[in-house]
Amino acid sequence: MSREQTRIVPINTGWIEGDLGTYLFWKGEAGKKIWMPVICFYIDTGEHKIMVDTGMSTAERASEFHHKAEQRDGKDAPDALKAMGVDPDEIDIVIMTHLHWDHCQNIKKFRNARLICSAAEIQWAYNPLPLYYRSYESPILGIEPPFYGCQFELVEGVVTIADGVSVFPTPGHSVGHMSVQVETTAGACVIAGDAIFRLRNLEPNEKERWRYWVPARFVNSIDGWKSVEELDRRGDVILACHDDATLEHPEYPYPGMPLRKRREPMPGLPFFTGEQSRA
Repeated sequence: MSREQTRIVPINTGWIEGDLGTYLFWKGEAGKKIWMPVICFYIDTGEHKIMVDTGMSTAERASEFHHKAEQRDGKDAPDALKAMGVDPDEIDIVIMTHLHWDHCQNIKKFRNARLICSAAEIQWAYNPLPLYYRSYESPILGIEPPFYGCQFELVEGVVTIADGVSVFPTPGHSVGHMSVQVETTAGACVIAGDAIFRLRNLEPNEKERWRYWVPARFVNSIDGWKSVEELDRRGDVILACHDDATLEHPEYPYPGMPLRKRREPMPGLPFFTGEQSRA
């Protein structure tokens, strides 16, 4: 892979309404809602054409079973690729950060791709705790999850998927959640999945003396906090899947793109984990 050739293109597949307190920020303003995009990513390394997640369902299905949703300027991932001149059949790898409903629609339209997911996520998705029936579109609701019948390559831990593209565990939002690290000429770009929803989740909540203002939507808040720290440790650039800011640039890296400071110490706002690497 040539780092000079690698580009990451965000694809907005639609908009959903999220609550600042019950979803987006721990101790956020419960009852106050904002619209946020649902973004998946196309990665072209020159050697491989890769999708990270495949986006949300139709707005009608999303509104019925999940959150209030609108399509607006969003496109189904296969249609967005075609508009870029990329045939979905050219995609040779699809990496799933996790299998929640807004990350895995249209997965079967990538007919020639290796489908990659964590072993823990597959187990959880096929037998979810009842509280997560809707997240995984369990058949008990009278619908079929998009991933049913797919053949996945299961991974565990830190795994190189292709030259310069790797996955690493970021559990917390879901049991088997993982994020994707892409090496570029500008440094390491990390696609967060839902380990964070917004870049604001990486900033502090100084009132509470928290180093990060983490999301509220976790199956395990301890794992979730550690995973946010892992994003911070790895990423020169972090791409959030539900942040309008991700859509401000048509591709990454871009000329003059600023790099963030990894694990920047802030007085009085401690990290939870030490400096040891989990890579």
